[in-house]
Amino acid sequence: MCKKLLIQLVFWLHLPIVLVWFGLFFVPQSLWSGVVDFHFWYIVVIMIVQLLWGLTFYPVIKKVDIICPVTTLMQWMRGYPRSSVKNYGHSFIAEFCGMLGFKVHYAGVNVALLVTLGLIVVRYFVWSW
Repeated sequence: MCKKLLIQLVFWLHLPIVLVWFGLFFVPQSLWSGVVDFHFWYIVVIMIVQLLWGLTFYPVIKKVDIICPVTTLMQWMRGYPRSSVKNYGHSFIAEFCGMLGFKVHYAGVNVALLVTLGLIVVRYFVWSW
């Protein structure tokens, strides 16, 4: 019971991170003048952390990838070793969307994250400079 509760806690820890990632697109600069700068640096830090964590998987997956350490923790708690694709090839967003009744593939999530990353970078350089 306690283990399941901890797994759920780690699962739901993803939600505020993802909501901020996507939600800051909808915060107007008239409401928060620093939103573009914050959004950019928020994403930069998240991507660096995930890239560094992904580098620790290189001996296992033989490629450089961005991997969420929170997802790794959650999947490890569920019983999947680091070497399992169910660990490094898992997406909170895909799992959450599945819970809501629509299927999203891991690759689709990666494309969406890369597109929004691109939009955030463009927005930062257009509006902040």
